[in-house]
Amino acid sequence: MYKLSKLQAQRIVEKMMKDIPYNINIMDEQGIIIGSGQKERIGTVHAGAVEAIKLGYVVEINYDKKFERQGINLPIKFDNEIVGVVGISGNSKEVRPFGNLVNSTVTLMIEQAISLQRLNEDSKKKNNFFRKLINPANEISEEFYNEGLEYKIDLNKESEVVIIDFKSEINDNPPLLQYYPSFKTSSTSVCMIIQDNTNLPSLKNHLKMKYGNVNAAFSDVNSSVSLAYLQAKSAMHVMKGLFPDKTSIKYSDVKLIADMTELKMENKKISHILDNNEILIETLQVYIENNLNVMETADILNIHRNTLNYRLSRIYEITGKDPKKILDLIDLVHILIHRKM
Repeated sequence: MYKLSKLQAQRIVEKMMKDIPYNINIMDEQGIIIGSGQKERIGTVHAGAVEAIKLGYVVEINYDKKFERQGINLPIKFDNEIVGVVGISGNSKEVRPFGNLVNSTVTLMIEQAISLQRLNEDSKKKNNFFRKLINPANEISEEFYNEGLEYKIDLNKESEVVIIDFKSEINDNPPLLQYYPSFKTSSTSVCMIIQDNTNLPSLKNHLKMKYGNVNAAFSDVNSSVSLAYLQAKSAMHVMKGLFPDKTSIKYSDVKLIADMTELKMENKKISHILDNNEILIETLQVYIENNLNVMETADILNIHRNTLNYRLSRIYEITGKDPKKILDLIDLVHILIHRKM
């Protein structure tokens, strides 16, 4: 049986008393007051509520008694069970017209609270499953496999993962989630599990048409979802770090640098060394994207070659890594990527 909480009951009382000019009490399934406009009464037994619970229908108190005050008491029913009582204090004739309105409103608020509670529980369960799904240490037990089927994922099938980053917050049910099993990884990011790529072209078109400038990273097809997720995540880091103008990337196209970046985690210690130097960051990104070609880089940035060389020298001074030396450049690449991790 659903149980009303004290916090929920008091919130209902305070909300209803903004519109109803009478004191309202909410009692639990035993007739104990758990919410009231007269807070000193909370925790006491309401005799009228006890009687309403016992009889199963509305009980009116027409005059004040030693332990009762006049008013109307209406059982709160949910799933055909009495889960509490709502009482309105005052002259019975005066408060009677408010009875059904208050009762209906309280019942609706309870239903909304239960719906939200169930939604939160489902969301928590889904998030827990996703954490297990991307953990490479988890073995595929029968229970885990069956849990995957609840989300239309066959853990014995090969999978491709797509991570999609949006420019703003998304709701819990964006239209794109209908295509494949999907999990929100943040307020602006979604991870999709693809085991049937029949609709993959439609997904790409849908993303472009519906959401415009989103970032999407595609893994290889793998026997393990956790490995596919790591690949897509690494590819996304590479794209954001090195190719900020791109909107999509395949792990297979940047496999070497993505894998090296995952291994070279010590660079994370200096990954923010270029922060607040957006001009130098952009210069380095364009320089790398144009295969270290000074002329093309200067043209794209619309600056003189001498200005470009000055910026490259500044990068060397700040980081201790020379962009014109291949081994140092590799470290600079990792620094750019780790800025976005």
